[in-house]
Amino acid sequence: MSTANAKIERVAFVVLASVLMLFGCRRTHRAQGVSLEDAAKEYIKIAAELGQRDQDSLDYAYGPEALQIRDSGSQPAMREIEAASDRLETKLEQQRGSQGAAEMRREFLVQQTKALASRAALLLGAAESFDEETRQSFGVVVPAGVDARQIAHVQRQLNALLPGGGSLAARYARYDAAFLVTPAKVPTVLQAAMQACREATLAHVPLPKGESVTLAYVHNKPWSAYSWYRGAYHSEIDINMDYGLTVDRIVNLACHEAYPGHHTYNSLREQELVQRQGWIEYSVQPTYSPQSMISEAMANEAAAVALPAEQRLALERDVLFPLAGLERREAARYLQVEQLADALHSVEPQVAREYLDGRMEFERASDALERNALMTHPEVLLQYMNEYRSYVTTYTYGRDQMAALLQPQQGDELTRWGRYLAWMQEPVRLSERGLEWRQPLAAVASGGG
Repeated sequence: MSTANAKIERVAFVVLASVLMLFGCRRTHRAQGVSLEDAAKEYIKIAAELGQRDQDSLDYAYGPEALQIRDSGSQPAMREIEAASDRLETKLEQQRGSQGAAEMRREFLVQQTKALASRAALLLGAAESFDEETRQSFGVVVPAGVDARQIAHVQRQLNALLPGGGSLAARYARYDAAFLVTPAKVPTVLQAAMQACREATLAHVPLPKGESVTLAYVHNKPWSAYSWYRGAYHSEIDINMDYGLTVDRIVNLACHEAYPGHHTYNSLREQELVQRQGWIEYSVQPTYSPQSMISEAMANEAAAVALPAEQRLALERDVLFPLAGLERREAARYLQVEQLADALHSVEPQVAREYLDGRMEFERASDALERNALMTHPEVLLQYMNEYRSYVTTYTYGRDQMAALLQPQQGDELTRWGRYLAWMQEPVRLSERGLEWRQPLAAVASGGG
């Protein structure tokens, strides 16, 4: 990184922190008989109770308000949770007219509470289309259709790179399998990858003092890895050893789950929003919510931000391939193949829509994923969809939106890292079009707080 860029990013961080302090004072905002602090406590209670009833519905909860609910064992009926969400949303809607930071905070609580009500309704058996589900849960709707020409272009490039005969999907599966890391070597390779991701992050991001990550290796889970945020800048990351891990997937996991992905994101938000501002609503994260949408979208761009192409190639070729016992000479082509295969992810939400809306049965959906996205085991993703449904939107369409938003614009002094850091620290705000860059904090600082 150049000295100029370093200065710009340090300035961006200082400005963001200063502005947060400016509008983050803790006085009680009150309108229509309810304060935002009371609304935040009620929101936490509802989110924690929903998580008690359905573990898939809550990513994390670390504040005392949420932990008190968990320790009490309270499990109200799902209809009570839905009704409580609706009541809170009504109260918050009556507060329209707040200014600045107060309005930003109110908007967040409205969006999140709507998502809680939608999730409760779904668990009670409400029949929503895929598009309506993503609208209510994540605040976005995935445009229908894929760019067939772009998919064909990527597949032609892969066809030229992959050896052997048979279908393109079969050739990719054989090639990819040659780079699997043996289970005994996964911890060593993963630790080295995580250290590289952390060092790259530290060059741009002032991590909270004392932040830490612990790793565990698990089995029989519907995901390949999961980062459990425990608060106090600590995350526990589970790696599912039932999934074959190649070198490239290990790098993605290290960046996605830890640095500068979920662990970094959650730690900075606890520091800036929960601890410094007292916005306790950010101490919980419902899985199906705009908050989770942005978190997952950023985590899926984490490796691309932390490790530009040449840096990533050097890491995999010179460090991780030798640790895994793989031939270094193939690293460049391997990385090119993996990046091309990853570019086919836009197929996934389109298949998800058809599959979850009942227009495509399991077998045809599996065939579409294998043929168009070159998935080696498409049944795994479909089983994931059976449980997590429209969550696939967050790491496909959400990721694409975030990748575009992280690109510096003309006249914008923030680098890609600077924009990434800004997104990590500012409150969640979605427009009607979904994720949208809005000059984050200075414009609202004078209007409320």
